[in-house]
Amino acid sequence: MQKNSSKQARLNRYIKIAQKTKSWHPIAKNGWIIKFSIFDGTNFLIIFVSQYTGQAIIRYFDNEDNACLFINYILELDAEQEINL
Repeated sequence: MQKNSSKQARLNRYIKIAQKTKSWHPIAKNGWIIKFSIFDGTNFLIIFVSQYTGQAIIRYFDNEDNACLFINYILELDAEQEINL
């Protein structure tokens, strides 16, 4: 019985998170594929993948201005080169 209640609790938590999350289709720009998600209106998750190297850069922000600055920073980098952040 304990396992079923534990599974149900995890499922309920997942559903609550999914209901508070907005996500958009990835876009491609300057050799980068960019995926953007917002959780609860204040937390931003951004995933960049280089179309040339396959390198992935994943960053979380709790400030929209900082997220935008980071997006612009990455888009200025050469997607054909490995990035060391």
